Amino acid sequence: RLSEGSLSIGEMMKLRETIGTKKFDKLTAAPGKAPIRREFKRANKRHPREMSSKRKVSVIRDITETPKAVTRDPRFDGLSGEFDETRYQASYGFISDMRTEEKERLQKELKKCKNEGERRKLVAVINRLNTTEQAQRVKEEKQKARTESRKRVMADVKQGKTPYFEKKSEVRKKELKRKFTELKKDGKVDKYMAKKRKKNIQKDRKNL
Repeated sequence: RLSEGSLSIGEMMKLRETIGTKKFDKLTAAPGKAPIRREFKRANKRHPREMSSKRKVSVIRDITETPKAVTRDPRFDGLSGEFDETRYQASYGFISDMRTEEKERLQKELKKCKNEGERRKLVAVINRLNTTEQAQRVKEEKQKARTESRKRVMADVKQGKTPYFEKKSEVRKKELKRKFTELKKDGKVDKYMAKKRKKNIQKDRKNL
């Protein structure tokens, strides 16, 4: 133990820097008395805690607790309910009407347009709208077929008959028949068959 006055203030400060504060306090403490340790407290629980400047503070630490934001996708969340195609079409059927009006407007612009670059852009947009309309029409027809099949099954159950559920192969055959009828009506059968043959040839070449 160091006695008071044995070292000058400058020497004591130098000794503390050399051996550290903890050991220096033990050397200078009176016998039988532990060195006084300061307790750091918060005046308010919402205030940050006062930290000793002699301790290294961690870079990552929670200063205040904030609620974690939870995001959810309504497409895959059960809280949003199940998707009803029939109700959706009834609520947003006006979009198809807007698309038809847009196509008619673009077709009128195409007739008046003389610039070749602008004409190509208009043709591309019109073709895209036609493709969207065709896909929507196919979707509606499939939905109609499912609804009719469901009604037929319910009618059989009410009459006490054994309900008949169509196989996937039968549904596929009906779909192909409907598609062929539509192509024949639009005069696109030859174009469709040529595209189908080309696709089959490419598929056979990949398998070789």
